[in-house]
Amino acid sequence: MRRLAQAGASVVFTGRGAEALRRLQDEMAGIGGTAVGVQADVGSLEDSRRVIDIATTRFGRVDILVNNAALYTPSFALDTSEALFDDVVGADLKGAFFLAQYAAKAMIDAGGGGRIINLLSVDAFKPMGPLAAYAAAKAGLWAATQNLAKELAPHQILVNAVTPGSTITEERLAMLRDGSFASQQVPAEAAKAREMLQAAVKSGGFAQMLTTMMPLGRPGWPDEIAKAVLFLASDLGSYISGANLVVDGAQSLR
Repeated sequence: MRRLAQAGASVVFTGRGAEALRRLQDEMAGIGGTAVGVQADVGSLEDSRRVIDIATTRFGRVDILVNNAALYTPSFALDTSEALFDDVVGADLKGAFFLAQYAAKAMIDAGGGGRIINLLSVDAFKPMGPLAAYAAAKAGLWAATQNLAKELAPHQILVNAVTPGSTITEERLAMLRDGSFASQQVPAEAAKAREMLQAAVKSGGFAQMLTTMMPLGRPGWPDEIAKAVLFLASDLGSYISGANLVVDGAQSLR
């Protein structure tokens, strides 16, 4: 979002928490960006329609959609409940698919083409195991990305994917330090995944995975993903569609 705003885009962004939205909106205003925060759940089609309506009403058109909202809920396949599966797939695949559909219709109505960029995961192509529903949803989103790229090409709408590898945030670092990562990220019913992650965090194995096991010796940072999104959204990516830009520091080659 910051990279797009700094490049001159007017941004509508979503989230579930009103306080966090206000804080981000104020932060964007502080760096001279034009941004509107909308409280919305990407798993709700009604919310998705409302987001596109707000964008077109406020700014006249939609030129770029970045589908990066997702539920990241660890669970092995045999531990995955129907409710967990529906929540993850509802947000990560169904929600992203229909938000792309609504954005594409707005782009077609306005004319002039557009860009749709879907965020995937290396788990969609090389599953680690304890992210069964998440991996399935992201793999489905890659299929949807390719289909949309082909279908929307006559309208000059370019549709691509960005696939991050392990990416660390300040929030996730704090959860690793205080030991709350496994307990907060993993639902109680996903017992096997919960036990595995808790043991990894306690032993320091999780931190080792994010450093010594990564080809570049570290995980990625959110801004490194944002720069790839900016490339595809900008004129530098004017003849790229149906592509998947992997930003994982060679993680998927291990």
